[in-house]
Amino acid sequence: MPRRSRQHKKNISNQDAQWQHAWQSPGQMGMQKKQILLNSINDRIDNRRRQKKRFFFIGLSAVAAILVAIFFRMPGNGSAISTNAWQELASADHSKKILLEDGSVIWLAPNSSVKVYTNFLKKRSTVLGKGTAFFSVAKDAQHPFTIGVNRQLVTVVGTAFTIHKLDSVDLQLTVKEGKVALNNPGGIQLVTAGQQVITSQSNTGLVQVIDPGAADWWLHQQMRLQNITLIELLNRIETYYQVKLTYGTINKNKKVTLTWDLTISLQDNLTVLNTLTGYNIH
Repeated sequence: MPRRSRQHKKNISNQDAQWQHAWQSPGQMGMQKKQILLNSINDRIDNRRRQKKRFFFIGLSAVAAILVAIFFRMPGNGSAISTNAWQELASADHSKKILLEDGSVIWLAPNSSVKVYTNFLKKRSTVLGKGTAFFSVAKDAQHPFTIGVNRQLVTVVGTAFTIHKLDSVDLQLTVKEGKVALNNPGGIQLVTAGQQVITSQSNTGLVQVIDPGAADWWLHQQMRLQNITLIELLNRIETYYQVKLTYGTINKNKKVTLTWDLTISLQDNLTVLNTLTGYNIH
């Protein structure tokens, strides 16, 4: 036992003996000494009150800490609640490459964003926030790769495809390689390489056969487009640049051949297109 603690107990014991003596023989002790003893007793009572109050607040703080710990461990959608469960990544006015821990790659088109689950090797899960993203997914049969878009879910094991978020409800899915399962309120649709689907009110529409290169054409600085229909070209432009083009009356099935150059501005590319077609697309 520390010396200070032993001395403190000894002083208290002496004070108790003196107070008992004063109680039994009040006439044998002077008033000044009695007052000193009385003050010491009052001090001890106050100290005990303060200790009890301190222990009360310590206990209350401990209870609060336990409640906070329990709250943040309560299950939500089958997993622990965490304020940093997702990492958000975004592109500005240029495309952006994102290399994931499992070797998968995400290419974000301009003005796009994606959220990646923090513990990605355990749960290969992402969410497309806005815009367009091309996914090249590393194969891992034990850990399917998922992309959430609005109320829809895309699930793959190993493949390459592009997802374009059309609005707060629908999406466009274009598959370059492998197979992709699109799950929404309308059911599950398997989409394979060279196919594209556009949803309407979260339901999968007609599966269209397209050029697989349409999925990632914008990953090349210069892309030679052979006999592409205007409707397909305009769709690619609006998807990549996040714009809505105006053009009046045109033949959307007209085919053109041109080099689209992503190193120059959209307006410069449209000038080339208008020269070829005679239209005023802007």
